[in-house]
Amino acid sequence: MNFPIKDTIQDCNLNFLIGSGLSSPYLKTLGQIESLLKCAEDPALSDDYKTIIRCSLYKSYFDGVMSKNCEILRDAAEAEPFLNAYCEFVKAINAILLQRKSTILGKEVNIFTTNIDIFMEKAIERVGLECNDGFTGRFEPWFSISNFKKSHFKRSSQYDNVSELPTINLLKLHGSLTWKMKGNDGIVFSSDLAHVRNIRTKIVTPALLLQIDENTVFDGLVAGCKGKKADATVRTFLLAYDDLPIVNPTKAKFAQTLLNQTHYELLRIYSNELEKENTVLFVLGFSFADEHIREITLRAANSNPTLMIYVIAFDSKSAAEIGARFPSVNTRNSNIKIIGPPIDQQERDIFKYDLPTINKKLRHFFESTSANARPDDAGTE
Repeated sequence: MNFPIKDTIQDCNLNFLIGSGLSSPYLKTLGQIESLLKCAEDPALSDDYKTIIRCSLYKSYFDGVMSKNCEILRDAAEAEPFLNAYCEFVKAINAILLQRKSTILGKEVNIFTTNIDIFMEKAIERVGLECNDGFTGRFEPWFSISNFKKSHFKRSSQYDNVSELPTINLLKLHGSLTWKMKGNDGIVFSSDLAHVRNIRTKIVTPALLLQIDENTVFDGLVAGCKGKKADATVRTFLLAYDDLPIVNPTKAKFAQTLLNQTHYELLRIYSNELEKENTVLFVLGFSFADEHIREITLRAANSNPTLMIYVIAFDSKSAAEIGARFPSVNTRNSNIKIIGPPIDQQERDIFKYDLPTINKKLRHFFESTSANARPDDAGTE
């Protein structure tokens, strides 16, 4: 089957949807935390058990995802390889926009992400690209939906020629660690992640923290709570954690998004962009386990026959899981394509679609002189 990526990006509104898989393994993926938090709402559990389980899950999430952003901020050596990979990624996007020949479409791309980490912001700043992230101002940047979709132009000093600069619209659907609530007035930009560092100081009594890993099951968490009572350290941590302006990984997050005007508006922008004529969405590091985003995406795919969605799956297992979430019976326009890595004769993945590998393939996918590239060709380069 032909895979006309080059023609697509020349003629379509360009969008990316990025998930936590792109920052792995430096930052943990959510795993089963969402379903475990849902189980923790069981009314049969005591308040102490609920509190201890919730604290343990959020502490694991904080340590594995949020806290490490302080190291990203200070350019720690362990974060550099991942930050460099993000830099290569945004450089490739910039090259795509520069090489677009269409005079009808603007030189802009929408990057939607559920990630709350700062890799993308750091990479865009390090490379020196134009970016709309919703903030405006110098000394205390404020967030506003109206700050998106702004074009940037450069006027030459000698001949007064005007040219459009490539611009990235960065929309963080679940909030960001760079966001900080200022009372009821709105969201301001946190350049020092002071609220994250504050939570780092909230030490929870070690004996009350349950072991959380990829093999954790809810019954094991309940058993681990036996004989334990939540103390002040647990409640202090949760109080500080709940002040973060992010959408937490719970089954109630769709309701939470609707209740929060900012998150609702960001989802509305995502939906509206996918409804535009001649639009393409590339999905990277995202499993579509998020029900609300999956539903919005599926609805757009069914209502907009000119929309094409390419989902790049990390491995064959991920490709199968994503395929199960988008059964062909529910996609009337056949415009969702799931691309997994090629397999060898023993049906093993030849490689995984992590960010460094995606960067290696970007030149083939987006800058090839061939208008019709095959995904298996890209995999065997």
